Amino acid sequence: MVVSLLHLSWDDIIFQHILPLLTLQDCFNLRSSSKLCKDLVECYFITIKEVNLSPYKYFTPTAFRVLSSNCQNIRYLNLSQCKWLTDELLYPILNNNKHLVYVNLNGCLGLSTSSLQPLILSCKSLKSLKMQNCHWVSVSTLEDLAEHQSNLEEADFTSCWALGDACLVTFTQKFKKLRVLCISNIYSVTDTTLLSIASHCRMLEHLNVRGCWRITDDGIRMVGEYCRKLQSLLVNDCHYISERSLATLRGRMFVDKPHFSHYFRLMNHSFPTIGLNLQI
Repeated sequence: MVVSLLHLSWDDIIFQHILPLLTLQDCFNLRSSSKLCKDLVECYFITIKEVNLSPYKYFTPTAFRVLSSNCQNIRYLNLSQCKWLTDELLYPILNNNKHLVYVNLNGCLGLSTSSLQPLILSCKSLKSLKMQNCHWVSVSTLEDLAEHQSNLEEADFTSCWALGDACLVTFTQKFKKLRVLCISNIYSVTDTTLLSIASHCRMLEHLNVRGCWRITDDGIRMVGEYCRKLQSLLVNDCHYISERSLATLRGRMFVDKPHFSHYFRLMNHSFPTIGLNLQI
């Protein structure tokens, strides 16, 4: 009797010890080899808890529909830079996976706010949400998150230009367990948001407000005073942030904006003093 791979226990051996060693591309290649392999891979997709498409430059919508129709237990979903992704494609995978903890939609430019409704309304275990450069994110998105979610610890809204103080204040008031918050390059953000962070986000460890041109030393000083667990503060390209607020923070945490003395050291290194030998 010839024993093949498919004769092994699917649940105890193949799903646990063999298929996890394959890439998604390998799994799809295996799936296309026979009817039984197709059944095997699709049963395996039901069990997987992590889907990361960020390494795949040419992942197709057709393949994504296969994942959406079979995956039901995903916890970690990384769709970063999947520019082909649409609402119609995203909705089913969010709707079929109610236990998502991590969702990365960075750079997914083809979506709209309506695509997030299954995530916001049903995925109550969500802790990390990344939507960097998703310019379609609206004020109502954050308001809905604040109304229906409660466990967020990490949020990235970098370059979500439609956001502003009012919705960010609502957001920070709700999510007091935030450890990581990125709101860089949102030009309407002012010290009002920073004061709310200082008042409500005492667990914060990493704050990125790079390129928020309207915040000042007053807001940074309040964050530094009340967010005692802060480990890194990114404020580069914030024109009104100076050593008045940063000097006392540098010993406690990483600050990305160099001190002026750093520039002087670079200048002295680049342009060494030339000794003059004057003869009179």
